Amino acid sequence: MPYTDAIGWTEGMGYQVSNDWHKWSFTSADGAQDQVAGYATEYDVSTLGSGSFTFATVKGGRHEVPESAPAAAFEMISRLINGDKF
Repeated sequence: MPYTDAIGWTEGMGYQVSNDWHKWSFTSADGAQDQVAGYATEYDVSTLGSGSFTFATVKGGRHEVPESAPAAAFEMISRLINGDKF
């Protein structure tokens, strides 16, 4: 799905933004710090109970992100599994 369609659909859900569009970064395998992995927006979904919902992108990631941006893809999956913020 194109980015513009995905963000339009996400914004259309009507949740309040709790952390506006911002970069998320990581340290690469060779130790380079603050590498921009992508961008994210966090939405408050406390009206459903508690928590938040994050819309995140991977910079340079094409249709198959692990192939086109493997380090950023690994960081994204790691954060999702560990419950870390973007």
